[in-house]
Amino acid sequence: MILSHLALPVTRVMPNGISLYHLQGEDRGIVRLDILFGGGYSVQHKPLQALFTNRMLREGSEGYSGADISRWLDYYGAWIDMYSSQGCNHIILYVLAKHFPLLLPVVEDFIKRPLFPQDNLDVVRKNNKAHFLINSQKVDVVAQRYFERTLWGESHPLGRLVESGDYDAITRDDLQQYYNEVYSNKNYTLFLSGTQDAAVIDAIATAFGNGEWGAADVASVRMAPPSPQSGKQKIVLENTLQSAIKVGCLALPSTHPDFFDLRFLNVLLGGYFGSRLMSNIREENGYTYDIISEIDAYGKDNVFVVSSQAATEYVEPLLKELYKEIERLQTEEIPAEEVELVRNYIMGELCREYEGAMAKSEVFVNAWLSGDGFDSVNRYIDAIKHVTPQKLQSVARKYLQRDKMFEIVVGA
Repeated sequence: MILSHLALPVTRVMPNGISLYHLQGEDRGIVRLDILFGGGYSVQHKPLQALFTNRMLREGSEGYSGADISRWLDYYGAWIDMYSSQGCNHIILYVLAKHFPLLLPVVEDFIKRPLFPQDNLDVVRKNNKAHFLINSQKVDVVAQRYFERTLWGESHPLGRLVESGDYDAITRDDLQQYYNEVYSNKNYTLFLSGTQDAAVIDAIATAFGNGEWGAADVASVRMAPPSPQSGKQKIVLENTLQSAIKVGCLALPSTHPDFFDLRFLNVLLGGYFGSRLMSNIREENGYTYDIISEIDAYGKDNVFVVSSQAATEYVEPLLKELYKEIERLQTEEIPAEEVELVRNYIMGELCREYEGAMAKSEVFVNAWLSGDGFDSVNRYIDAIKHVTPQKLQSVARKYLQRDKMFEIVVGA
């Protein structure tokens, strides 16, 4: 399968110095605007501070109440997604191009002049706490929490476990503090995809491209290095039918020359339905319904992780087969036919992922967050075309060492 290089985003620097990256593509009368504020969890002073600050922006501003903002979004058929990640706070707006200039001032107002109303905070806090308590009874969610704590260390911003009391402890002053330290024209980047006519560009320039606001500047903030804990942990969660399993380690940064080969190897091991882990542990042995390996991005860091769920009596046999498959990658040369099969699978998936400007926007946003530059998307395509069995075996030996793996099991 042939996959051509993608056209890279076009950079436009606004009068106030903010970068607007826009992707050329089909014009279907829809606009997607990504507004990314640096910082995320990595610069918060207490748990949930980033999440609640970003989430509460739309709950009321100087110009619009929370109900007004919701009515404007509904009236124009817009959808907005607001979430926080390890190194970034995300605001993503989807709306018809003809409504974009009319709606953007509302978004501008709640980003630049939020009020964080106490009544709304109480409701959002209560709802989020209830959701947290429900998830705390799910073995896979608990396993992910402990895996991150083990991986990063309890003192690291990414390793501290959120507790139910943290929802009660978050205050309006906490949100205002975080907002003052993170949200300003010095600390955001814009991505535009879809319709890009003059009215859309002018609306963005008016709302976010002129003048200064806020005092935040977290460009120099760097997360502390991880301080991993012990390699194996068993967490007991009563009245559960299955155990959740997480096995993994810190992976290569996206800028490392072997990173693309490691991504390829991950797919071969457990990244698609015909992978080695699925073939062995599900199809041949029946230990689980699903097992998957992934390389997850944490800002500019990456983590290799294998996830599964199994009945308690199958946990140890599953782990034994998992490590056996990793050892096979290190000791047996991968057949060329299998490499070609995985190559074609990845190319097919990329064709799907890269279909349309808005889908490509997601790809380039992730490339930007990784710190590896937009051209990394095309370098990955080239690496897929030229990977060899010998190179994959070398990567497995270097970066999938068993003594570097962390192992979390959560269940009865």
